[in-house]
Amino acid sequence: MRGDGVISPVFGQDPAVAAWLFEVSGSRPMLYNMAIGLVDETGKLVGGIMWTGYNGSDVEVHVYGPGLIKRRIVRLIFGVAVLHFNVNRVTVRTRKEHVRRGVVKLGAVYEGTVRRLYGATDADEHAGLQFGFFRETMERLAGLKNDLRRAA
Repeated sequence: MRGDGVISPVFGQDPAVAAWLFEVSGSRPMLYNMAIGLVDETGKLVGGIMWTGYNGSDVEVHVYGPGLIKRRIVRLIFGVAVLHFNVNRVTVRTRKEHVRRGVVKLGAVYEGTVRRLYGATDADEHAGLQFGFFRETMERLAGLKNDLRRAA
């Protein structure tokens, strides 16, 4: 949704949200740790956020929702990473230029190219770029940095 419509998160519907995300994004189903839906003012699912590969220190985030990545959604993504998963880093992998530009603008660190991530050859279209967001950046993006300092 690209207008000024209100987008709200939907919690506790992980299997339904994940199934919808796999279908609309054309991704193969994968194991996930959490899936949060994003609904418009009519209650229609228009996007979602999924966390995968949680290992205690890192979790990978996947986002679908054309035009939905606004400050509130960024705060949600990193708030969940910090407060729910309590990770030291969030990993983002992409082959899309607009995602690359966006994560770098938010403070992600480029970590390298992952060959054959999206296909069977070493061609660029089959490679993904990997980025990491570290705890300090995640806290800032979630709007938690000052709150966490006060609590310490």
